[in-house]
Amino acid sequence: MADFSIISDVSNQILNLLREHMCPELIQSPEAIKLVSPSDKNADFQLGLYLYDIQELREYKQVDLIRTGNNKAQYPPKPLNLFYVVYINTKSQMVSDSENEQRILGRVIQVLMDNAILSEIEEQNEDESLAVTLLTLSFEDKTKLWSVLNLPYQVGIYFSVSPAMLSSRKVKTFTRVLETNFDVLQKDKN
Repeated sequence: MADFSIISDVSNQILNLLREHMCPELIQSPEAIKLVSPSDKNADFQLGLYLYDIQELREYKQVDLIRTGNNKAQYPPKPLNLFYVVYINTKSQMVSDSENEQRILGRVIQVLMDNAILSEIEEQNEDESLAVTLLTLSFEDKTKLWSVLNLPYQVGIYFSVSPAMLSSRKVKTFTRVLETNFDVLQKDKN
């Protein structure tokens, strides 16, 4: 389980993976790959990573309290599914041509699939590995995402990462039974 920083931790791990495996072969500088909204007016990046949705992963729900010792139990974590898009910044002066854009997007897919299990999130348990899954969104769904941002549609890599286990800080205290007394009465046979 991880604390509230789990969402940021996952985003940063994906960002670091892209920077490590894309530079300098296809993108000159790691700083040219950023965690940024497509509607950001800044044009000093070539490849953007954008978290566009967070949903509860209901089929992975845990209901039991987790004993933490000292007569306390923590409420179960909330499993989350994080939805991302990786896109080329069309406002950037660094993007050269369509062929290069396609090579960059192909390499992004390759990096994500080669690292489909994210295991370096510190507080995430090993049995709660984060899986990267490419999404099969319809063209209409992709277009809606871009229209909500007031931007024309552009090609991107849509994927999800789950389950990101967001821990609860709510703790329940209980008292253990340490001693019991029983009185046994015998009934007379007369």
